[in-house]
Amino acid sequence: MLETSNTKFAFLDIETTGLSPWFGDRICQIAVIATEGKRIKRTLDLLLDPERELSPSALHINGLNAEALKGKPRFADVASEVASILTDTVIVCHNASFDLQFLDNEYRKLGRTIEIPNLIDTLLLARDHYELPSYSLRQLSQDFQVETYIKGSRAFADAVTMKNLFFSIVDSLKTVNKTLDDIIGIYNSPAWPKEVIYLPTDLSEAVHSGKRLFIKYMDKGGEVSERWVTPQGVMGLSDYLYLQAFCHTREAERTFRLDRILHIEVEH
Repeated sequence: MLETSNTKFAFLDIETTGLSPWFGDRICQIAVIATEGKRIKRTLDLLLDPERELSPSALHINGLNAEALKGKPRFADVASEVASILTDTVIVCHNASFDLQFLDNEYRKLGRTIEIPNLIDTLLLARDHYELPSYSLRQLSQDFQVETYIKGSRAFADAVTMKNLFFSIVDSLKTVNKTLDDIIGIYNSPAWPKEVIYLPTDLSEAVHSGKRLFIKYMDKGGEVSERWVTPQGVMGLSDYLYLQAFCHTREAERTFRLDRILHIEVEH
């Protein structure tokens, strides 16, 4: 049986300027909920000056803009505070590889490292134990009838939802003869290039769905178009990550810079 009542957890969620720290994207919001078992002991909910512009997709998804981040602390100003709340805890993330590559990059910029010897990824936890059509945080919260949190920042709301989801999954696995150690992994710092490019869950599921996608796309001139595409893969070029796809509007293969995709839907 899983034993969680006295374990110290840190539920971590971040928002970023784009999709890849390897191309200069940074953290612009970070939220952490520290608990002992289910009891909340401490929280962080920080807006950060990322020292760069937000991409079109980030502006659309997280609702932040330059004005909201103006005058906020830089990551360097809060690095020690963030490290202290994460130290000696089991860190819990949803789609941990995506979030932690950004956290790792921020500390590397400061000549520091972040040690994460105990990690649980609720995305992998759900994938390992349940057959579901989607493993996005939003969909899982519905499947597990988890109360979602809508107040405050997006990062903090997602951290609260993730906390509730985690304990719901743990409760559902009590009939399985597992210990907490069985689901804890060790984080290894990513290196570029990787065989796998880490993407947000919704985007990754859409790209790898094998179905046509409806996208809203902003070109470099700021013009927004709508089109149906059939994805062929994701690749890193010299300047950023791109979706390689067959565009049914142009009836030709095209590449779409991922941080300019404002909206994406999978064909039913």
